[in-house]
This record gives sequence, structure tokens and C-alpha cells, in this order.
Amino acid sequence: MEKQKIKSIGTYFILILAGLLLGWLIFGGSREPDAHDHEAPVHEADGMQAVVEYTCSMHPQVRQDEPGDCPICGMELIPASGSDDHQDDDPFLFAMRESYSTWANVRTSKVEAMHTAPTLRFTGRVAVNEQEARLITASFPGRVERLFADFTGRYVREGERLMTLYSPELMQAQQELIQAAAAKEDQPRLYEAARSRLKLFNLTDDQIRNMEEGRRPSATTDVYASRSGYITRREVSEGAYVATGSVLFAIAGLQDVWVELDAYESQIGQIRTGQPVRVYPVGGEGQPVTGQVEFIDPFLDAATRTARVRLTVANPHGALKPGMLVHALVEGSPQHQMVIPETAVLWTGKRSLVYVKKPLGNGFTFEFREIDTGALTDEGMLVLSGLSEGEEIAVNGVFAIDAAAQLRGHYSMMSPPDRASIPEPFRGNLARLFQGYFDLKNALANDDPDAAREAGRSLSGLLEDTGKHSLDGEHHMFWMDRYEDLEESLEEFVAAASLEELRTHFEPLSEALITTARTLGSLDQTWYVAYCPMVDGDRGAYWLSEFEQISNPYFGSTMLRCGEVRQTLRESTPVAERGEARPDQGHQH
Repeated sequence: MEKQKIKSIGTYFILILAGLLLGWLIFGGSREPDAHDHEAPVHEADGMQAVVEYTCSMHPQVRQDEPGDCPICGMELIPASGSDDHQDDDPFLFAMRESYSTWANVRTSKVEAMHTAPTLRFTGRVAVNEQEARLITASFPGRVERLFADFTGRYVREGERLMTLYSPELMQAQQELIQAAAAKEDQPRLYEAARSRLKLFNLTDDQIRNMEEGRRPSATTDVYASRSGYITRREVSEGAYVATGSVLFAIAGLQDVWVELDAYESQIGQIRTGQPVRVYPVGGEGQPVTGQVEFIDPFLDAATRTARVRLTVANPHGALKPGMLVHALVEGSPQHQMVIPETAVLWTGKRSLVYVKKPLGNGFTFEFREIDTGALTDEGMLVLSGLSEGEEIAVNGVFAIDAAAQLRGHYSMMSPPDRASIPEPFRGNLARLFQGYFDLKNALANDDPDAAREAGRSLSGLLEDTGKHSLDGEHHMFWMDRYEDLEESLEEFVAAASLEELRTHFEPLSEALITTARTLGSLDQTWYVAYCPMVDGDRGAYWLSEFEQISNPYFGSTMLRCGEVRQTLRESTPVAERGEARPDQGHQH
């Protein structure tokens, strides 16, 4: 019995092992993926399997390893190549594939310069012509007995009665006149004095003559309008007492009115007296009213940063009313200037930003750039600096580019580069130092030792004028060290006897100024850190240049184009805030 039990257990065990082996043979071997697998597709690349990553053309931050729809906008995801569009380390540059720009409806246009008289646009308001306004004041004290001009806005004609004024002083002056008139043959001077006193009360000759002939003094007299116009102020009511000099009414004629325009600082230089102006009432219809610039306010409003520009226009039918808002077009001074579409510019307070398209391998990239803009005209936005004629900029889809750049951590409208805080006069002195260095560098590139040595002596003087202790704050010690480096390098440079020796001492001078530019910024300019690997027996050396094209100061005409740009220093942003320089892009000879 016991032996039979052991035999049964052994049989079951053998069956289990056989089942496991059979299952492994059926399911454990290699298999082809069926139609229901959801693993990410792979591609062979350089002998290795690379998983394809999918992204959204509108939201490049979305990444997943399988196709589908964007969780943000619902658009179909597209494959993202292994060499992604956004891998450039320079935060000023944002690469973009053609598919992305198509989805974002990005369009570009070349910057053009034209000789034109731009049409400047202004806003303003209609105002009372101060030369047509009058104040009617009380010439003697009294009480208002009767008020005829009893509301503001009423039109009155010259000589029309405005009010009746009761005055004991007037009655006394009339009595003196009547008495003096009776004895004017004997006392003519007394008579003239009595008449003159009534004239000081601003009475007309007819009023005085009537008083004299009436032989009966009156305690009341009428006040008349001194010109035709609308009552803009009424300062009295019936029964009110007035003192000598009190304002009773203000009257303004509206046959001619002023138009006061607000001109921004960038527009003031385009305006001159005598320029024709077309004025359009806001919401008005019909032909514009024309006039000429008569006055440009010499003072700027500190709050609005605008100056008042005034012109007088005819208003025979009263269509222009004081306080009415208007638009105006002024023909600017003809000049040769660059104009770009208004849609190309992003504004961030004081900054104006554009995206400049640049070639990058087989694709392109957009460079974040700050520019100075002028007035907005009918042709577009005037560009004062920051762009060159022929450069290509984005004019549509700019916000899409900026948003994608921000999501990738690049500089954008919402996160522009910080400006280095460098006080004057150190900032101006530093700018002159760099310009002196560029003159020296260009002289070496031109194989001119005399000009280079003279530039070195000039640079030494500039350095002395700047001073060793001229920069306070966090960069005080930094500048002291760089000052000593520059001072020592310049002494050896100026004392060099040959062109080769000058070039030897140029290297430490360049290193000191490159470090200065990286720390303190490029002073609202774009500079380039260039490198030649063949200097000093292939040890290599750097220099700083104000232009991108290679012009080698270490070899001059022998190998003028030998070198490559290793780093771009833009605006006033210290390089320490931008990360590392881009990898080498190749070498030119």
C-alpha cells in the first residue's frame, strides 16, 4: 500500500514537469508582436534601437512614446526627431522645424529701408481757443438784481445784456458826475475826473452820457457781453454780492478752436511748425478738418511722457466741440529709414522685441532680439536701431514662437534677459575701453604694428581715466583684478618691438576684456568671442570682436579668416546667466 502511494506521487510530479516544459516550448520562446501590442515603435539607428518620441507642434513640451492626441489642444501628435529642434544651448536662439512653423502660421518678411515721409498718427482733443476767450469781471462792488444770462452754454452776442447790478458806489459816482456837469464851465477838471471814475467802472460812453443828461442818479446798471460766444462759466446768481474784480462770466467763441495732440518722445523729432495736419473726430463722418502745427510744447509731461502739439482749425458750423476726442495724421519729415510691420513687434514695457530668422544647417532658427522703435506710421513701425536692412523677421505667429521659446526655457517676452546694472560714468568709460580694444584688434588684423601700438597707448590712457576704484558694489573687487591685468598687459604690449611680439601680448589683453564682457555685459551691443586653434603652436587663443565675420588678429593677412565664433554676447546680459557656450560649429581656414 505504501509503495503504491509513493508511485502515484512520483507520477503526478513527472506530469507537472512535463506540463511546464510544454508551456515554455509554446509560449516562452521568441514571438512576433501581434496587432494588439501597444509598445512604442522603434527604429534602427547606428546599430541600436531608438524609441520614437511624439510631440505636439503647438505644445512642444508634450512628450510621449506613442502616437495619439495632444492633451492640451487635441491636435494629432507628430514624431520628434532624435536631434530635437530646441536643443540649442544659446537662450537667444530658438530653432523651429518647418512643420512647427506651418502649424503656428508663422510668416516672415525682410526688413526694408525706404526714403519716405511717414504719416504719424496722434490722438488728442478739442479745446477752447484761449485767444477767443474772455472773462467778464465786476468793476465795482454790488448785488445782482437781475440775471439774464442764467445758464452755462448759452450763446450771447457782443453787447447783449447779461445782468443788472445794484451798487451804492455807482450811485455816488453818478451824483458826483451830475454835480460836476453843472459846473463844468467853471471846473472842467472836476468834470473830467468824474467821467473818468465812471469809465473805470467799465461803463460805456453812451451809459455815461445818459446818466449825465438824465440828471437823476440810478443805483443800478446793466452789464453787457464784451464779445460774442458761449458762456463757459457763470459764477453769480440773482441776489449774490460781488466785489470789485470778481469773475462774473467766462465767454468763449467757437468759430476757431484748438486741437491739442499728444506726441510721444519718439514722435517729437518728426514734427515741426507749419506741417499740415488732418483731424478726424472720433466716430465722426465726412471730410476731415485741416490745419497746421502752430505750437510744440517745450515741456514733456512726466506722467504720460508726451508733449502737447497744438493747431488752430476753423469751426464755422460748430461740429468740433471742446472736449471732443480726435485722431490726427501728420506728414513726418522725409528720411531714409527702416520700416517693419507692427505685427512683428512684441512690447514689454520699455522694450520692443522681434524674432530674426537665421539659417541653421538644413533648417532655421529664430533669434530673440531687442530693438529701438520709433513712431507708428501708415507704412508700419519705424526702426531706430537693432535691425539691418535685408534681415528676415517673423511678422505673423510671433506670439506662438515666443510661447514655445518660453516653454523651452529660452529668453522670451515674459522672461527677457536681465540688464547688467552698471552706473555712470563707469559705463561710458567701459564702452570707450572696448572701442579702443577693437581699434587695436583691427590694426593687428590689418598687419599694422604702428597703428596697433598707438591704439595700445590710447587704450592705456582710457584705462587710467576709468580708474581702478571706479566701480562699487558686488563687482568692485572683480574690476580691481581686471584693471591690474589690463594695466600689465598694456605695458608689455606698448613696449613690444615687433608685430609678432605685439600679437603675443594681445592674448592676455583679450582674455581680460573677454572676462569683463562676460561678467559686466556687452553694453547694449552684440559681440563675438572668436577662437583660432592654430595660435602658439596649436595651443589656441581667443579674441573679442564687434562683428561676426572672422578677421584674425593673430595671423593677419596670412590666415585672416582662420577661426570660428565660439560665443555670442548680446545686449547687456552677463554670460554667467546664460550657461555654457555652444559647442564648436566647425573651423574655417
